[in-house]
Amino acid sequence: MKASFIGAGILTLIAVFPAFAMADAKPQVDTLDSPNPKQLLYVGNSYQYYNNSLHNYVKRMAEAAYPEMVDSLNSKSATISGAFLSQHDVKSYLFPGALGLPDPFDVVVLQGHSSAALTDEKRQAFHDAVIQDHQAIEATGAETVLYMTPAYGKDHDNYDPDMIDKIEDLYTTVGNEIGALVIPVGLAFQKAYERRPELALHVEYDGSHPTPEGTYLAAATVFAALYDTSVVGNPYTYYGRIDADDAAFLQQVAEDTVEEYYSR
Repeated sequence: MKASFIGAGILTLIAVFPAFAMADAKPQVDTLDSPNPKQLLYVGNSYQYYNNSLHNYVKRMAEAAYPEMVDSLNSKSATISGAFLSQHDVKSYLFPGALGLPDPFDVVVLQGHSSAALTDEKRQAFHDAVIQDHQAIEATGAETVLYMTPAYGKDHDNYDPDMIDKIEDLYTTVGNEIGALVIPVGLAFQKAYERRPELALHVEYDGSHPTPEGTYLAAATVFAALYDTSVVGNPYTYYGRIDADDAAFLQQVAEDTVEEYYSR
């Protein structure tokens, strides 16, 4: 009887959130309820923190595109090295003034660990963390947004060409469940490598973290998803550190990826 009860419990747990099913799932949300957010919080780990932080790139792109919003744009980044989403106390970040901003956030961007899609247990943990965080975010009037991570690059010890399918399925499935916008950063990395495989988006020493070009592509994809002006032609190039031709290429990849993902 005891063994049967345990078995039933395991089956119940697995049924809560399904294992990897299929790629190319259709996202049900393709825009924010209130586009062009001014107060943003990014929650994640070193994937966002690298290269002077993703949130700074997006903010500077928004300032370049919307000069009239410069004085009202504010971004905060809460990152923990190597962290899974469940290791963040997101609710504590949301109180007015908790992170130094008097106004409530318009959007909270949630990013999971790079390996979140690789086992059923990690998928379940990511799902549960998103559900909990979304409830707290929604209670403040902000919108929850999910940041789809890139797959590992070819220099990573666990490189798998099918990894992006698992990541895409996880983020799209969870995003659809809570009615949240998903930013397809991982798909943008995939598309950029398909078009220009020689352009390094991952640092070679671990095949995991982004180069400045990788962070620029990620930021351009975030901008393309959250703002209603095209990122193509945006003059921000990380103070000239991103080659102008590379910036133009990465902007186009971001724009194409967002359009294709949301129009499925």
